[in-house]
Amino acid sequence: MKTAPRRYLTLLALLLGACGDRKDDVSPEALPPVTLPGVWVGVFPCDNCPGIDISLWLRTDGRFFVEQYYPATNEESGVPTTAHGLGRWQWNAEERILVLDGEGPDRIFEQPDAETLIMRTASPLEHRLSRNASSPPFAATIRLSGMARRQGDTYVFKECLTGFELPLETVGDYARFRHQYRSVVPRGEPAPVELDGRFTWAADGAPASVHIERFVTIRDEGGC
Repeated sequence: MKTAPRRYLTLLALLLGACGDRKDDVSPEALPPVTLPGVWVGVFPCDNCPGIDISLWLRTDGRFFVEQYYPATNEESGVPTTAHGLGRWQWNAEERILVLDGEGPDRIFEQPDAETLIMRTASPLEHRLSRNASSPPFAATIRLSGMARRQGDTYVFKECLTGFELPLETVGDYARFRHQYRSVVPRGEPAPVELDGRFTWAADGAPASVHIERFVTIRDEGGC
């Protein structure tokens, strides 16, 4: 996976939200009005580039995924890069703001109308997203951190930021994961795992499984 140029890391940290104590369930009172779930797209301003393409997927279950595409420039690496993030979101009804809680500081959006989100930033330039009903579900391969545990003859992975707990598919780099898991955690207890993978979705949009494209590491202790 390619790394975004240094000058873009600040924006990436801004867009994603902070780690903290997380609950397995999203409170119904915290869920937003029906105008929010869906895919939102836009081009955020940046220094010395045409703009950063953003796609933000707000799921009805209170989870989000975001993709950021950085175009090639004549500086630094000179090649385009893509960065991803995920986490949970909620609507603050009192302040009427959308809050993204992922990796980094919380990001806040205002919703001036049903088709627009505006991110709060220190920049004088507007950071606008618009609804895009034609966008497909999020299907990118991204770095995932979570807890893996054995469940009968299968393995289950609980991703830390979203709280999704799903079976691991037995294809891809699954065999190497299983070998390392059995070597490090012989009794089958939960263990922290990092992998490059992607979520698969059922026909109704519910999360179905995790596909391991590349197993990264496993530890014998720790947590989310």
